[in-house]
Amino acid sequence: MNMQQRAVAKPAGLWGIFRIPFWIGVISAVGLVSALLADGVWDALSWLCLAVPVIIALRPRRV
Repeated sequence: MNMQQRAVAKPAGLWGIFRIPFWIGVISAVGLVSALLADGVWDALSWLCLAVPVIIALRPRRV
């Protein structure tokens, strides 16, 4: 995208800005609650859900 296109691009709304952090928070909350519920499948769900923010944080960023 060149400078003219970047200047004309319409600004993101509130949902556009907070969509990804919202879903990361929801997935983290599901992981924390499932860790408290029981063993077995619930533990696997908690590990999976709590690994998502770590994977997102460790991936290379675009600049």
